[in-house]
Amino acid sequence: MASTAEGRALTEANRLEQLAVAARAVVVSKALWGQLDPTDIDRSAERWMPAQLATFQRFYGESQALTESYLADYRLAEIGAAVGPVVAPRFHVVEMRNAALLAGPVRVKMLIGRGESPSSAHAKAFTKFSGIARRQVLDGGRKMIDATTKADTKAIGWRRVSDGNPCTFCAMLCSRGPVYASKSRAETAAGSGLRYHGHCGCTAEILYGEWVPNEAERGYIEDYEKAAKQAEADGQQRTQDTVLWRMRQNSVYRDSPLSRNK
Repeated sequence: MASTAEGRALTEANRLEQLAVAARAVVVSKALWGQLDPTDIDRSAERWMPAQLATFQRFYGESQALTESYLADYRLAEIGAAVGPVVAPRFHVVEMRNAALLAGPVRVKMLIGRGESPSSAHAKAFTKFSGIARRQVLDGGRKMIDATTKADTKAIGWRRVSDGNPCTFCAMLCSRGPVYASKSRAETAAGSGLRYHGHCGCTAEILYGEWVPNEAERGYIEDYEKAAKQAEADGQQRTQDTVLWRMRQNSVYRDSPLSRNK
C-alpha cells in the first residue's frame, strides 16, 4: 500500500469518486437502453449505438480528469513532488463499440435464442451491460495509471487495490503487489492487472517504494499460496485454472460457494 496515510486516503477517495462516475454512466446508459427495440434489434441498434458511444466517451473523460488530479496529489504526498509524467490513453472507438455491441444487441439476441421473450431478454441483458458500461468508462482512469507508471522513472510499478470484498480473481491480482507496469516483472504480469470484470470495484495505485501488504492483502497472499501449493501437490502447475477454484474452496470470496450460499 502507499507509504503515507495521506496517500492511502487519496487512493480510496479516488476509488470512490471513480465508482460515482461509473454509477452516473450507468444511469445515462439505462435511459438510452429503451432505444433498443428487442423486436427490431438491428435497426434500433443503429440509432442507439452513437448515443451510447458518446456516453462512454463522456464518462471515460471524467474518469481521466479525476485520475489526473489524483495522481498529482498522490505523488506529492508520497514523494514530495506533484510534477511528473501523466499519460492519458486515447478513447478507442472500435474497442468501445465492440464492447457495447456484444453486451447489448448481441446479448439480447442470444437470450431470445435461448427461449426468453423479447421483453424479458431486453430487461435481463441490461444487468450485464451495466457492468460492462462501468468497466469501459473506468478504463479511462485505470489505463491512465498503467500508462503513467510506465513513464514515471520514480515508480516501481502499480498495484491492484481491492474494494474490500473482492472476487477470487481480483484477490489473486491484488496479492501480487506492485508488479504491473514494472520493468522487472513485465514478462509475467504484463496486461494481467488491467483485466477488470464488469461491476468490479478495484482501483490501481502507483508505488514509489517498498510494498507492505495490509491485513486483507496478507490474507489474499496466504489464500493464494495455500491453493497454489495444493495444486502443486496434485502434480499441477500454478495457473488461474488450477488455483482459483481452490482459493474459492478454501476461503470466502464474493464469488465463492460459501459466500453465495449465505
